[in-house]
Amino acid sequence: MKRGFTLVEILVAMVILALGILGASQLTIISMRTNQKIRDSREGRELLTRGMEVLKMVTITDPLVVGTCDSTQLNDTLLAFKADSTNAVGMAIGKTVYSVFWNVADNYPETGIKTIRMQVFKRGKRVISADFTKWR
Repeated sequence: MKRGFTLVEILVAMVILALGILGASQLTIISMRTNQKIRDSREGRELLTRGMEVLKMVTITDPLVVGTCDSTQLNDTLLAFKADSTNAVGMAIGKTVYSVFWNVADNYPETGIKTIRMQVFKRGKRVISADFTKWR
C-alpha cells in the first residue's frame, strides 16, 4: 500500500488555496480604495473648513459673497466662484489637487440672508459640500 497524496487531492488543495488567496487580494484592493476615499474626504473637509472660515470673516458686501445664483442653482459650478491664488479663499487653502467652488444665493431662505454652498472636487468628482448662511 502506497502512502501520500493523489494528483486529484493535490489539485483540489491548490484550487482551495488559490480561492483563498484571491479572496484575500480582493479584500486588500477594497481596503485600499476605502482608505483613499476616507483620505479624500478628510482632506476635502479640511479645505472646506478653511474656505468657509474665510467667507465667514468677510462682510456681507464683500465681492467674495456677491450673489451668483438663485437657490435652485447652488450646485452649479459654472456660476460659482473658484478658489485660486487671486482670492482670499484660494490663498487660505493653498496649492492643492482639489478644486473648491462656492455659490451665493441672495435672499435665501429669507430676505437679507445669503446662503453659501461650498463644494470640494477632486478630479471632477464632488468629495464634500456644505451650506452656511450670512446675514446683516
